[in-house]
Amino acid sequence: MPGRHVHFNEENIFYSPPPSESTPSPTFSESSLPSSSGPTTPPHLGGFLMPLVPVAIHPILAYHPYIFPVNYNVSYPPNTASANIRASPINLDSYCLAEPATNPPIRVLSLQNDLLPWRCEIRASTHPYVTVEDVLTQLYRFLRTPGTREEFKAAPSQHVRDSVAETYHHRCLRASSAEEYAEEQRKGLKRVDFLMGRTTFMGLSSTKLGPDSWVLNLQ
Repeated sequence: MPGRHVHFNEENIFYSPPPSESTPSPTFSESSLPSSSGPTTPPHLGGFLMPLVPVAIHPILAYHPYIFPVNYNVSYPPNTASANIRASPINLDSYCLAEPATNPPIRVLSLQNDLLPWRCEIRASTHPYVTVEDVLTQLYRFLRTPGTREEFKAAPSQHVRDSVAETYHHRCLRASSAEEYAEEQRKGLKRVDFLMGRTTFMGLSSTKLGPDSWVLNLQ
């Protein structure tokens, strides 16, 4: 297993080509995103009618400032997630995973976090609506998308760039063998590295931007 050698400069990071599906936000800010007790409701989104009633998030995905709803580190595959019994009596079983992520159900959710310069769009896959499983699975895929040199340089400060670089190297060092370590290095910087270690899923909270727009809370 290789030793720990972290050098905080961009020459020590491998960048993949810009992914075609990347959708950067206009700015990369350290400021907090707005939240509200209940979302407002625009009439349409993506060609279909949005519900004209308040939209609530599934309890297993709901934000709580002190007790996370599921035991889940978003840097690992979603099959590692488990219900946090202290927070909710709901089991994270196949039935729960297939339930709508919102009430009433909707077909698209947009997740944002103040550490990330992208929004994660969750779309309905196996059902006509976004499910709990869609949120966990598509969030993981989104965070495994390669980061680019331009996105790294767009970070708001050198301190942030150093922290992102350190997170990248720590993630590579989680490998169980030299071969896996080399493979992670070859794959390069990922969006999850921009979270700088804040990878504990704390749930989703609403914004004032519509019933499809939610804050991804991490710790």
